[in-house]
Amino acid sequence: MRIIFMGSPQFAVPSLELLHASTHEILAVVTQPDRPSGRKLQMQPPPVKVAAERLNIPVLQPVSTRSQDFFEETKLLQPELLAVVAYGEILRPNLLDLPVHGAVNLHASLLPKYRGAAPVARAILEGEAVTGATTILMNEIMDGGPILLQQECRIGPLETAEALATKISRIGATLLRQTIDLLEANELVPHSQDLTQVSYAPKLRKEDGRVDWNHSANRLSRQVRAFNPWPGTFSFLRGMMVKFWLANPKESTTLQPPGTVVDVGKESMSIACGGETVLEILELQPENRPRFSVADFVHGHSIRAGDRFETLNESDNIQLN
Repeated sequence: MRIIFMGSPQFAVPSLELLHASTHEILAVVTQPDRPSGRKLQMQPPPVKVAAERLNIPVLQPVSTRSQDFFEETKLLQPELLAVVAYGEILRPNLLDLPVHGAVNLHASLLPKYRGAAPVARAILEGEAVTGATTILMNEIMDGGPILLQQECRIGPLETAEALATKISRIGATLLRQTIDLLEANELVPHSQDLTQVSYAPKLRKEDGRVDWNHSANRLSRQVRAFNPWPGTFSFLRGMMVKFWLANPKESTTLQPPGTVVDVGKESMSIACGGETVLEILELQPENRPRFSVADFVHGHSIRAGDRFETLNESDNIQLN
């Protein structure tokens, strides 16, 4: 089948590689424009562009897929299918209807659960034990098209969003190839999503990572995993932002107010949370510094039991850079 592949982040790279190694023909790769990144704001290509150039596949980087020029360029390639994996833009109906087989999207959840931009992080945050990958026929509704294939995968108890996304990207790559093979053979019957089961996973914002110590230690430990690597989970101590990278709920309880440092040990620091629960911090990162063990942080900042991280309303006026 003649395919145009559309994707941008690392999550989409395994799908591109597997389709390239298949019997299908990738006519071109469409990806987002290069963007400034890092402290020096140097222009960086999307990971999919890097992979496509390594595989000698032509690359298109439109500022917007809504332009007539891009539509005409796509039409000239005469694709039979669009394969879309985390491209980063909602596609218009005229583009979706252009190929004879339409557009197939790979989504990192078991639809109809967690439609939207951040399904992996939201599944961890909400305490799901199982998630997976879904292929759908795209329509004008975001992640709302009929389902083609699905594959489950378990969420490990210590799994971060980064690790889980990597796992789903590999599962999803195989699922996408199987979907396209079956579509070509006319052996797939799409089925509508159950609208009573729809939930959403909106795009993450930096402020989403701020800790509300009134939540339970279980939820906050999931937040640390769900928002790793971005936006990170953070709070403020004496006006200094501190990010938490490794944290587990403890079996002990406390009557101390949420956000209070309950105990400081050699390897960890315990903080009071909602419902009299306690969160054990094992690795953190002070503002503008590298990641530290708790021992180094405690020594360098004279942390003691009774010190208190600021609650949400106390730190609302602190500027997030």
